[in-house]
Order: sequence, then structure tokens, then C-alpha cells
Amino acid sequence: MSEKKKKFLLDENLCRLAKWLRMLGYDSSVPKSISIEKKISLCQKERRIFLTRRKKIANRNDKFIRILIKTEEPEKQLQQILNLIDFDEDIFASRCLICNNRLEMVTTKKIESLVPENVKNTFSDFKICRKCGKIYWKGSHYVTVKSRLKNLLTT
Repeated sequence: MSEKKKKFLLDENLCRLAKWLRMLGYDSSVPKSISIEKKISLCQKERRIFLTRRKKIANRNDKFIRILIKTEEPEKQLQQILNLIDFDEDIFASRCLICNNRLEMVTTKKIESLVPENVKNTFSDFKICRKCGKIYWKGSHYVTVKSRLKNLLTT
């Protein structure tokens, strides 16, 4: 499976890892309040990799791909995943951090009433989530996150 097609399903206690994976551009679903059987079924049906901290789930005999996350620290969790997959920089910052939807490029004109004046005067590239309406641009948070990820990728 190509890196662009890798999809994850994470236990509810791995929400921060899901956010990191979304920053990297990976489809990372965190279904709430559904049974483990339903989660496994989703993994099988949607060809997702199940990420869990629960050994009992990781050791099940069901046929699904799963990874036991060994630490509680989100950045170390991400490092564990990055050691197993090849990061594809082409998909970086392509998913909504809130709802996991794909982001779409939009013109400044289309979002000018939705962002602060200084943002629209400083930045020209914007992406929007059509599902939740969140708008993204390559501001200081983007630069900080990219730097932290670069450090993780080189360690």
C-alpha cells in the first residue's frame, strides 16, 4: 500500500497521535463509542491500520493489521509510527486536524471575511475544510510543527 493510501484507525486514547498523523496528511479516524468488534470490522472493510495502547486488543487473533503503541507520549508515539512507514512530504498538511477531512486550496477572496486582516495581508495560500469550515495557512504554527516533525524524522 502506498504511503498516500495508508489509513489509520486509532483508539480514543490516542487522539493526540491522530492529530499528528493528520498533520502528516494521513487519514486518521478516531471513532467514538463503538465496540472493538466494530472498530476491527472498519479496519478490515476500509483497509485501515489499527493503532492501540491496549495489549489485549493487539494480541487478538482477528485478521486485521494493528500496531501496539508502546508509550504515552504523543511525539514518541509518532516516532514509533514513523519508524515503520516512509513519510511522504507531498501529503503534509492535507487533512483537517479537527475532522480528518481532506483540505482544499481556496483563494484569498473566498475566505477574506473569515480570517483576520493581518492574516489575509500576510499570507496568500489558504486551505479550507469543507466539512467543518476550519481554515489553514502557513503561519508560525505551521513552521513550528514542520520543524518539530523534521527533528522527529532525523532522530
